[in-house]
Amino acid sequence: MVDASEPELTILPSSTTMPVGKAAVLTCRPDGPNGKLFSDVKWLDTHNRTVGDRNSVTGDRIYVEEMPTDKALALIISSMHENDAGVYTCRGTYANTKVLYKSVHLKTIMEVTWVNAPEEQFPLLGQDYKVMCEVEARPAPRIEWKLNGDAVPQDGRHIIETDGLIIKKVRADDDGIYTCRALVLETGQLQEKRIKVEVHTKPKIRENMPKSLEVVDGEKASITCNATGKPPPTYTWLKGSTRENLSGATDRFSVNERTGVLTITKVARDDNTDFKCIANNRAGEAEHNVRVTVIIKPNVLDIKNISVAVGNEAILECRASGNPLPSITFWKLGTANKMITGIQTNDDRISVNPREDREKGIAIGLLSISPLERKDDGLYACIAKNKGGESMKNGHITVEFPPTFENSPMKEAWTWKRRPVNLTCVAESIPNATITWMFSNRDIERNPNFRKFGNGPQSTLTVTPSDIKFYGAYKCIAKNVHGEAHHVITLQEAHEPSEVTQSTLGVVTATTIVFEFVEPRNTGGRPISAYAVQYKREDQLTWNEAKNKTWPLGQSYILEGLEPQATYNFRFAAANEVGWGIWGAPQKRTMPRRSSPEEPIILNHPVNQDDFVRSPYSDRVELRWKKPADNGEYIDEYQIKYCRVQKVEGEWLAIDTGCKDISFRSTELTSVDVKDLAADTYYKIELRAHNSIGYSTPGQVILKTARGNEIKFLILKK
Repeated sequence: MVDASEPELTILPSSTTMPVGKAAVLTCRPDGPNGKLFSDVKWLDTHNRTVGDRNSVTGDRIYVEEMPTDKALALIISSMHENDAGVYTCRGTYANTKVLYKSVHLKTIMEVTWVNAPEEQFPLLGQDYKVMCEVEARPAPRIEWKLNGDAVPQDGRHIIETDGLIIKKVRADDDGIYTCRALVLETGQLQEKRIKVEVHTKPKIRENMPKSLEVVDGEKASITCNATGKPPPTYTWLKGSTRENLSGATDRFSVNERTGVLTITKVARDDNTDFKCIANNRAGEAEHNVRVTVIIKPNVLDIKNISVAVGNEAILECRASGNPLPSITFWKLGTANKMITGIQTNDDRISVNPREDREKGIAIGLLSISPLERKDDGLYACIAKNKGGESMKNGHITVEFPPTFENSPMKEAWTWKRRPVNLTCVAESIPNATITWMFSNRDIERNPNFRKFGNGPQSTLTVTPSDIKFYGAYKCIAKNVHGEAHHVITLQEAHEPSEVTQSTLGVVTATTIVFEFVEPRNTGGRPISAYAVQYKREDQLTWNEAKNKTWPLGQSYILEGLEPQATYNFRFAAANEVGWGIWGAPQKRTMPRRSSPEEPIILNHPVNQDDFVRSPYSDRVELRWKKPADNGEYIDEYQIKYCRVQKVEGEWLAIDTGCKDISFRSTELTSVDVKDLAADTYYKIELRAHNSIGYSTPGQVILKTARGNEIKFLILKK
């Protein structure tokens, strides 16, 4: 036991074990009756060398520092190395005479250190693989392995080595979380490393990946590269002709590295080459070539218009390019169907014959028509078609033919009293015909009585007939390179019509007469355009006091304003373009006495084979009529009577006695709304006119009101 009064050096801690890489401190403190007598206190390293302070030549990792508070000298190792282990000595001098020593044995250990143990590791399917777990520690560690929390099976496929776990012929089910455990029994250290093992497979191009592809020039196209692999592969495309990597930014190409889609925004002709797809992942890569064929859309290069005479053979040639060479057919504009290759089933005169000129890279289509007919004239579309689409261009076949007057309508002309008249002929021909005129086999074009306008294909000859000799047959002669034709127009002199020989009286009332006429025996060569009547009372002595009434042809020939019970003389005449004929067909007639008006004529006419007419109302009808003759006394009232009826055995019979009467005092009324009718009901409506003498006989109509928007009428015929 040391005497407390004896001076000594104390080291703390007295012994220690320090982990490599950590910092350590040893303190040396003088102890004795008078600490101030200690001097020259130093630390000596394991090689008995004096350890200097931090600024000394020995370096900064091992150095000494004074600790004024404890009057001690500290030995500091900022980072412990394995070879720092050994005996360190503290030396000091007491009272300048006595040298004291104190030593301490410093031991080192190495904590568990993961030298090579990646947290993610990727073996290849079917190959041997070592899951790396290289560990350093001192004392040496013991290594254990677990898979997904369970001990790795001892089955011969799994072999534990000091730096890892060997897996023989890796399978897909070797995926998982592997735990590498390092134990140092001497120090009690335990550390674990979780390693995710993912079994990778090399890319493999799928079997359905196409080996060739057709794309269309100028259009957008895409090619998809499809491969299996784990992890999913990324894709690269190379253009075979240039070995260009298309994954970079290019004008026309883009590559989706994840989906493998190569997009060509606008196909060019030089894309007609091989494209290589490379599928790549951590396990390796696979390649696949796709042969791209660029389909070039058809282009009709040339189709020339042709002009061929009727009866000959016409050949219309069309040339087109494209890849593949297009098929060519023709279609006549305005017809329903395109032509077929070979002889046409509906016309054996027409055939389509295709040819190919592979040296020039063009397709040729020949449309042949023999013998050519006039109906073949027109536009023909040349249609070139391949996988890329179709192209069309029009060509024209002009059918030349000699003149014809098939569509020249004028066959005769009429004039009178030296009036000029135009004779016109139209000659159809290709090329256009030249027209000359002849009369009585003489050339008349220099005669001052004739003026010619137009030499073809239309020509008009103006004739001024100053004498009867100018009437007769005029010949229009048309000529072209293919022949000639002539057309005769007969010029005739027109006269006023002959007298009217027959007129009959129709309906006669107290104040009106309806006439009917038989056309005169001679119309003067021109159609009758009007009739006239001249009439006077019998007590008027001459026709100078007579009145006239004129009717255009085709109207109702009604004479009104006559006096009841008066006797009239009538005579008649007809007119045409030339003038009026002489008066004829005289008649005398005494007018009836005054009486009630004539029966009103209802104007609601049927619209179909039934005698029903339709109206848009279900509760009313607009009744319309023609004002009847008043028979000498003014009409002052109209009376309407309507009753509900039903049809029994073809007859309309009233079904109740609830008929209603409506009266309207008016002289000019010709329509009225009959209201408050029941829907979907039949009515019989009677209309009578009244004057001071009495009521007319009634005009009648059967009305059926509509359920919605439909009304029907049935006209009762007398």
